[in-house]
Amino acid sequence: MRTIHRRHRDAQRAVPAGECALCGGEIYPGGLCWRLGGRILCEDCVAPWLLEELAACRIRFREVRG
Repeated sequence: MRTIHRRHRDAQRAVPAGECALCGGEIYPGGLCWRLGGRILCEDCVAPWLLEELAACRIRFREVRG
């Protein structure tokens, strides 16, 4: 019986699968990213983008009436 050794892929040689719509950073297969508003965003850009999108809903606590 012959033993076949499988090589593990070198992460440093991976080819990017896409890029972030905001910063243009590379997104690799298996990496975390978000599709929001038809755009692909990387981990670093998603929080600032969401805060900007929700800025119209921002209020000060004392202004809440209900």
